Amino acid sequence: MDTVGDEAPGERSVIVLLCRCEGEIQGAIDLERVRDCLLTHPRVGMVSIHDSLCSKEGRSQMRKLCDKREGERVVIGACSPEVPEDPLRGDLEESGINGYLVEQVDIREQCAWVHPSVEPATAKATALIRGAIDRSLRQEPLEDLSFDMAGAALIIGCSRPGIQAAIKIVEAGFRVYLLDEEGRGHPPLERTPANQDFGLLAGHENAEILLNCSVEAIEGVFGRRQVKVHTVKGPAEFEVGTILVVIPREAFAEDSFSHSCPDNASLVTAAEFERLLTELESGVQSLRLFDGAHLSRIGFVQRVDDDEEAGRSAPEQSAFVALAITQALRLKKLRPDVKIDFYVHDTEGLLRTSKALSDSAARSGIKFSSLAAPPDITCENGKPLVRARLLGHDGSTDIESDLVVVIGGRKGPGIASKALELLHMGAGEDGTINDLARRPAADLNRGVFVIQTSESEEDAARAASHAESVASAMVRIMRQRTVKIPRHVARVQEFRCRGCGKCAKVCEHGAIKLVEKEKGEQIAQVDEQRCESCGLCRVACCNGAMALLGYTTTQLLAQMLGVIEEMSD
Repeated sequence: MDTVGDEAPGERSVIVLLCRCEGEIQGAIDLERVRDCLLTHPRVGMVSIHDSLCSKEGRSQMRKLCDKREGERVVIGACSPEVPEDPLRGDLEESGINGYLVEQVDIREQCAWVHPSVEPATAKATALIRGAIDRSLRQEPLEDLSFDMAGAALIIGCSRPGIQAAIKIVEAGFRVYLLDEEGRGHPPLERTPANQDFGLLAGHENAEILLNCSVEAIEGVFGRRQVKVHTVKGPAEFEVGTILVVIPREAFAEDSFSHSCPDNASLVTAAEFERLLTELESGVQSLRLFDGAHLSRIGFVQRVDDDEEAGRSAPEQSAFVALAITQALRLKKLRPDVKIDFYVHDTEGLLRTSKALSDSAARSGIKFSSLAAPPDITCENGKPLVRARLLGHDGSTDIESDLVVVIGGRKGPGIASKALELLHMGAGEDGTINDLARRPAADLNRGVFVIQTSESEEDAARAASHAESVASAMVRIMRQRTVKIPRHVARVQEFRCRGCGKCAKVCEHGAIKLVEKEKGEQIAQVDEQRCESCGLCRVACCNGAMALLGYTTTQLLAQMLGVIEEMSD
């Protein structure tokens, strides 16, 4: 650990913690130069460089540095905030620092991994951290929101993963409502591999199984959601704390493109590929698809049914492509010998917003082709074959791949689709569900989890294992009785509000209503427990009266101006 600066606490000063990430960052960014530049900021009191902040030793060093420094801000320059942020923030809170005064900047994925040389990566990292410093100085300490938890879970999808999750939850002492509908496309329950588990579940006092039913409404707030269903015996209503939605993969495959590949294991969604990639990064070498003898070429194919849909949902599709490029770069780092091909609609338009990523991908040997029409996938010699009509080429082009990864969302079938709609998930204009939007099972997800499965025995077994980890997360949440989540919710700046009600009209969660103030005037009021932090109210308000705590205009402008000022020097 290298520390420079005043280790005595200062009024509203900033502590900067930089991480070498065990060489992942240090080799691409000159952290000593970043430190020296940041120390010129008048409000930076100390800059410390660590080998690995998320290691036991690194976390201990961080706690000692930040102990008894209440009121000070902390800015972390490390890897993605999605990876170690929660434990780091928790450690800082134990040291007396309010978690809302902590900013984490991703200088690994955003700088170290995407720039070809040290100079631009260092300059960008310095600018991003400078922006985070200026933003942190405008943050205010807040308290987390608290939610009481109901001791029951709802599982939608009576397939093997749903049954496995239900068993784990009832064995933990919580009630489970397992729902499904007729005509889901899977064999009758008595003929599935899960029939023994289903019989065990059906006889459990904590399990209520409702088949041939529909979901009519899901209301309430995180921790206490009221579910209304229609069963063969009539309407029923119950309260749950957590929800799991199991989506069968066949609904995604049939609607996305024509294919005749019997080996479903060689045709996966981006979410499934993420799980395989994570296992590979964790050192799991037993995966058949990642055996060196079996995997030499991967094709990433964008799932868009027609040109009109591609144009209508361009922002969503661009996000899908960017995520897929990131996955490809991660695989290239582990297996540089693997050939990777991308087939996307409107290559220039979709990649324009991901230029740094696409340039990095091109340098890694990843090839991009523009589709003139949705591709077909057939099977030849036991491998999936992408048959595509490419822009600038006559006829079709056949490219054989060992694995095909489908970029894009998936269409939720029947009862699963209805549940996700009621939970305001997958509201993209093309009607698909972003299968990478939900966080890992370790995260709260406001009590809502989504997994995907298919009739393939191998995939179903993998999904069942995933379902058990999700069930463990659901049990962990319900055992807490009271759950705290970040207070990143909308707030009304009353002096700007004129009571027009536009914010209340656009809120899908019923979190905003108009209340009477002085002299009969109306003003918007936010129910913080219902607010999902989507920001629609902020966009709809023509007076700028709606703000998102932690993301106010003042805070974001300070961050942007800090970046611009540093880059202009």
